Amino acid sequence: MKIGYVGLGALGSQLARRFIGNAELWVWDISAHSRAAFAQESGVRVATSAFELAQHCDTVFVCLPRSSDVRNMVFGDNGLAAGLSPGSLVVDQTSGVPEETRQIANELAKCDVAMIDAAVSASPHIVPLGGATLMVGGPDQCFERAKPVLSIITETIYRCGTRVGDGQAMKIVNNAMNATTRLGTLEVAVLGRKAGLSLADMATFLNRGMARNQTTDKMLPALAEGKTSTNFALALMLKDINQAVSLGTSIGAPMYVTSIVRGLLQIGANALGANAKLEDMVGVIERLAGTRLSPPVDVSPSKASEAIDDSSLHLSGPEQRRVEEMLESAIMALCLHITYECAVVGLKYGLPMQAISNVVNKSSGWSESSRSLLPALAAGRDVEPMDLKVALRDLNQACSLAIRLGAPLSIVNAVRSIWLHASNLGGANQTSICLRDFYFAAADVNSAVYH
Repeated sequence: MKIGYVGLGALGSQLARRFIGNAELWVWDISAHSRAAFAQESGVRVATSAFELAQHCDTVFVCLPRSSDVRNMVFGDNGLAAGLSPGSLVVDQTSGVPEETRQIANELAKCDVAMIDAAVSASPHIVPLGGATLMVGGPDQCFERAKPVLSIITETIYRCGTRVGDGQAMKIVNNAMNATTRLGTLEVAVLGRKAGLSLADMATFLNRGMARNQTTDKMLPALAEGKTSTNFALALMLKDINQAVSLGTSIGAPMYVTSIVRGLLQIGANALGANAKLEDMVGVIERLAGTRLSPPVDVSPSKASEAIDDSSLHLSGPEQRRVEEMLESAIMALCLHITYECAVVGLKYGLPMQAISNVVNKSSGWSESSRSLLPALAAGRDVEPMDLKVALRDLNQACSLAIRLGAPLSIVNAVRSIWLHASNLGGANQTSICLRDFYFAAADVNSAVYH
């Protein structure tokens, strides 16, 4: 079996290495440094161009920064298309634009070359352990042909649809949930810090109930210990969220909160520069609120309180518990909102609800809300009951506290406004069913299909 891999960046290089020892592997990258890293590997052939690689391989994987880069590599000088034989298969693992990927597939089909997409959810360090999640889109015959090869990368493979690009669309949905939950949780944590709560305490109580999500579970405890929780590039996350907002725009589905997060990420990218990491957004959120999530590492515990600004509250036991409850309710509402907002975008695009549920809850977009809501929607069950009036009361109090302490809380404020709109439209129906119907109607998706 001869496998080609084009694109040996941080993620692509780890994906390509999964084939060493399992196939005759050919690799190529525009970077001489990336090519050299594979030159000493036993059983690996380093091609001089994408064209040469294609001449030797009947299955070629691609993982490049953008769909436009894929197009240039495939159809440009010494490109992949000129070297591929009829009957070859291209597997695009780029975090790309579904429509652009479909166009490339259609052009390759004229040369009797098949194409599927197999987007990846995993940090590079997880891939060597077989821990990646693949989201695959493409015709049945192509998927069945590719499955044994994809299984070399990981056993966690989700079929997201029959159209090329459906896997990329699924990744867009998941990444939008992840980014929005991340920044929204950070904003709420900053509010808690301004109220006088420690980051370590917030990480503990937020992970006990329905506020738990990828950020409370991994990022907040790491920040509390002065550790890094992710090495992901800010520019790549901004690219992902730009794609999410563009997808919503193209299909006529509103992305109320994702659009706010896109703006915050753009502010961060403009202010921090091209080499910024996603974790650098912590500093942006801190500066916007005028406080620190955790004291600098050189600050002694006795002086840690000085890292909180003068507007902090001095809470008694019952008052602290009430603030904790408000923060928990705010994050739970955020997670429920973004689960609906992104899920209905995926549905309107054409992704199956069961696939959305499977992928999101296995990947970085998960929250306790998604783990409760998405399986219910996929199974046609009623969503868990919730008193919308009580939820709005808690949101109002959290937003009022933010005003009092001078914290923006822009993301949760948007959720509060949206839920107030849903409540006003719901009349006597002030329940989670009211919310469900609101989100489906806002995206012009028939909710009757899912309950």
